[in-house]
Order: sequence, then C-alpha cells, then structure tokens
Amino acid sequence: MKAGIIRKAILALGLAITLVGCNSQQPLSQSGASAERLTATEPAVKLGTKWGENVSSSVVSVDATRLRSSPERVVAIYYNGGESEGSLKTTIIPMAAVEVSVQDGRRRNMALRKRSSDEYTLAAKEGERYQLHFYNRSSSTSYEIVATVDGLDVISGRAGSLSQSGYLIRPKSSLTIEGFRKSDSAVAAFRFAKPEASYAAHSTSGDIDNTGVIGIALFEMAPERLPDCQPQAFPKDHGYAPEPCEKRN
Repeated sequence: MKAGIIRKAILALGLAITLVGCNSQQPLSQSGASAERLTATEPAVKLGTKWGENVSSSVVSVDATRLRSSPERVVAIYYNGGESEGSLKTTIIPMAAVEVSVQDGRRRNMALRKRSSDEYTLAAKEGERYQLHFYNRSSSTSYEIVATVDGLDVISGRAGSLSQSGYLIRPKSSLTIEGFRKSDSAVAAFRFAKPEASYAAHSTSGDIDNTGVIGIALFEMAPERLPDCQPQAFPKDHGYAPEPCEKRN
C-alpha cells in the first residue's frame, strides 16, 4: 500500500466520535471484578476472546488518506489468566498523541505491565467482558487505528494486516471498540474465554495459536480537505443547506 491513496476508514457515530454500545441486553461484566485483582499465586492460563453478545454500535465509511504508508507505532498486548509480567505498571499506553487503554466490564482501566517498548501484558479473567478505549489528545491531527484480537481484524474478521482499513479518530475525540464488527450497527462483544471457545478457533480466518494477543497499529492521517464544489443547474431549488465544498477560482 502506498501513502497518499484515498482509502475507506470507519467513523464511529455518536457523541465525541465515541463508539459505544448503549443497548446491550447483558451487564458489561458477569463477574464484576477487575482483572488486576488476580494474585501472583494464580498460575498463568492461556485465554482467547470469544464472539460475545450483540452490542449496538453505529458507524459509517468515510474517505481518508494516510500520511505515510508505515504506522506511527505498533504495540502488542499479551493477555492470559494469570499474573501480568513486566517491570512498569501502567493503565495507559501512549501512541503518538493517542492514549490507549483496555477497560474492564465496568469501563475501568485495567492494569497493564510494560514488557518492552512495544509489548505489554494484561492479567485477564475468563468470562469477563472488555473493550479497547482510545483518546486523541491532538487538537489538529486525525489518526486511523487498525486493531486485531487473537490475530483477527476487529472490523473485517480476516487475518490481521496493516493494509486493512481501521477506525478513524479525529482531534480531541475518543473511540471505544467493544467487539468484532458484525454490521454498520452492531458488534459482538469481546469476552475472555478459553482458547477452544474463542472466535479465532471458530473462524475460517482464525488460528487458535494466535489467541492471547491484542494488536494495535496507529497511522497519522493527512489533513482533511473539502471536496471540490460542483456546478448546479438550478441552485435556488435546493431546499436544505448543502455540505461545505472548496471553491476554485
């Protein structure tokens, strides 16, 4: 993929460009306990993420252009059912101007440990729901977020690739990815599960060997510009205000 080409990105609809599921029929957490409460005595248990309950979440496709073909940064979050590993404890991963966190079923930031500059670990709990939350601190730059769970793209469900389209997050906006996208209006919630119950194990594109990892790539987007204005044969007959456009001399 070359930089500068126009591609389709997904724009979440809602307040402050936030992707949320307001009509979920189940509580966010079955256990009500954050994964950071796990103790060091609990052995590590491999986990994956299953295709959870339906969550209402509306998006539209928009034209967007990556400023560069390579991402600003790529990070991996490795999760399992034991104690997280790493020297530095944190709840926020800084990616350029975007702050990334993994939230539990009560929308609390879960404890992460930094294992290296691009690797983090997370102590999870089987059955618990989680979501990926992003906040763009920039006042002028938009970013595209390409995310995978267990090696599968969260939008297309195909094997993860940096060339796939992601979610667009505009300046001073937030975004929450709650699950695998099922349609323009719904996602299947992320819930930690045994690898054999994971979506990766029951998908033609998935591989059970990839369970236990969340991948996030961040691309800086070129500044948005207005489309060229088109001549109108009967300009006075339009009943509503037209969208802005760029006038050319």
